[in-house]
Amino acid sequence: MELTLSEVKPIIKYIIENNKTLQEKGHHPVSINICGAAGLGKTSIMEQIASELDMPFVKINLAQISDPAELCGWPIKEHYICKPDGDCKWVTAEVIDAYAKAGWEVTDETRMSYAIPAWLKNAGDDKGILLVLDDFSRCTNQVAQSVMEITCRQEYLSWKLPFGSTVLLTTNPDNGDYQVTSFDEAQKTRFVSFDVKWDVDSWAKWAEENELDSRAINFLLSYGYELMDRSVAKEAKVNARNYTMFSNIISGIDDWSKPANLATILQIASGCFLDDDDIVGGLFTTFIGNKLDKLLTPEELITKDWKYVKHELEKCLYDGKNYRADIGSIITTRFINYSLHYFSKRGSKTDLVINRILDLIDNDQVLLTEDLIYNLARTLNDKYPVKCNKLLLNPKILAKLV
Repeated sequence: MELTLSEVKPIIKYIIENNKTLQEKGHHPVSINICGAAGLGKTSIMEQIASELDMPFVKINLAQISDPAELCGWPIKEHYICKPDGDCKWVTAEVIDAYAKAGWEVTDETRMSYAIPAWLKNAGDDKGILLVLDDFSRCTNQVAQSVMEITCRQEYLSWKLPFGSTVLLTTNPDNGDYQVTSFDEAQKTRFVSFDVKWDVDSWAKWAEENELDSRAINFLLSYGYELMDRSVAKEAKVNARNYTMFSNIISGIDDWSKPANLATILQIASGCFLDDDDIVGGLFTTFIGNKLDKLLTPEELITKDWKYVKHELEKCLYDGKNYRADIGSIITTRFINYSLHYFSKRGSKTDLVINRILDLIDNDQVLLTEDLIYNLARTLNDKYPVKCNKLLLNPKILAKLV
């Protein structure tokens, strides 16, 4: 079963929290493997989770490691020293003289150990960390063997991860598209594995939160699933990573509909996507032709004068007498994502959002269908019930929610 990143995210957060309970009971924590195509945003979602759980985030790209010591620590020689009162311990050679001057006896007993790796020293030891071992399926066999001990026991010979840590692997599928190493049964049994896929709606929500170009969000919501289907069919290779790169590059171009600007954008697209059939370019040209880059932004929808907003919505939502449900869906999705992000900010004027929803409900001509408005109201109310009290006083909304 393939899950979207938004579906797998709460599962990962649950496992991370549950790992602490397991450790308190003396059990080993569970490691996680997230398997999906390159560019999905697997690592980005892990950073979000670490931030939300207030955990130090450590990422190590295993594909760039040639020697296991870079991950596990370099071998070091330790000496056994003792106090006259019988207190003994192992220390490294560079501190022997200091201990000898303090009255410790240096014995002849030595052992080979491993230094604590720099990435673990820098992470601190006061709280559990989220350790992401990136590109596990692309690492060397020697590195992979070292990872097995870390994923199973969260330790490596002479050091261990802080209490409350979780190890998470990211991998690419072994389907012929990537140069990866297949897992053997011993490796597969050391972690719980989830297959993930790109989800347009999750990317659109992330893009709204990170204030990416509004027009680029409109394009992906308009044609994203068609692009995904064609990417699966290998007619075009579009993913979260290269589409974000494309969006950021063209964000500085003012008017996308000008012929010279559109030509430049199509040339940029050819450099961002493995798209010999110009799938992206064709859909983008259609997008511009339909003036979907000119849709109101969510911020304009909320803050502009109602007469202006009403006029603009009527202009884009109606093709003659026919209602454009596809455009209504794009506007609603963006309204929801923007509002959720807006509500999360301290000092946000939530009445602006609530009053605009009421304007949409009370308008004589349908601007957003009843189902779209219900979805909008329900989503906001589920997340921020206190801030939506005024919304629930509207009998149309209340009747629907009840």
